[in-house]
Amino acid sequence: MEGKKAVVVGAGQPHHHLLGNGRAIAELFAREGAEVCAVDMHKDRAEETVASIEAAGGTAHAVVADIGNPDDCAGLIADSHAAMGRIDVLVNNVGVNHGDRGPLELDVAGWQEIFDINLRAMWLTSKAVVPQMKDQGGGAITNISTVGSRAAGGPLFAYSISKAGVNALTHFLAVEFAPFNIRCNAILPGFIATPHSMEGLVQAGVAISEDEILQRMHHRVPLGRMGTAMDVANAALFLSCDESNFTTGLEVPVDGGTLSVIGRYERRETP
Repeated sequence: MEGKKAVVVGAGQPHHHLLGNGRAIAELFAREGAEVCAVDMHKDRAEETVASIEAAGGTAHAVVADIGNPDDCAGLIADSHAAMGRIDVLVNNVGVNHGDRGPLELDVAGWQEIFDINLRAMWLTSKAVVPQMKDQGGGAITNISTVGSRAAGGPLFAYSISKAGVNALTHFLAVEFAPFNIRCNAILPGFIATPHSMEGLVQAGVAISEDEILQRMHHRVPLGRMGTAMDVANAALFLSCDESNFTTGLEVPVDGGTLSVIGRYERRETP
């Protein structure tokens, strides 16, 4: 990543003992030589990521944007370009599931918020960055999806469908802009121990505490453990650097083998 200019959307995180995907990606890119724009809707969280990168000898800039606002999606690309002079890499990392319900319980407002943030924002940030990447001869876009995009059932109804849309968006962009040397890939994390995932699993009723989640994943994930944000960051590093310059339109599971057993028949318990 030496000399690359990278934008990581969702690079901040709340204070937590676990590392989030966005901060892990931003810090890893910087350690590998990239200049990074750390984007977050919370200024203090973006600045904390920048401070961590600078303390390790890297170069980074804080960019404040709320991707639920369409204007901010274009604005964060413009601000990042102004700060760094070009954009070689875009990582769309933000995703929400708060307020999600089953298909009969979810209301229209909850559906719309999840789709606006999880799917529309990735389209709009990509729409803003592609013309710049075309002008400079190429670039790499990596979208963070989920293994839930390939699985049905459970309480994360709109979240899962919105992320299936992220996969479709990834494929479309990969084919549409391949003639301009712009690559687009998706990462499908599964059961990664981050502040967001732990909170989301508890809110979704999967477990009542972090300890219970860790214990259950020991039996549920083929590799016998949850992944970490660095597992996701390492995948993002490969897809964003020149070593993957013939890789586009790919969905990369980072899930400890979860998708390999997703087809095994398991009867859903009737409430």
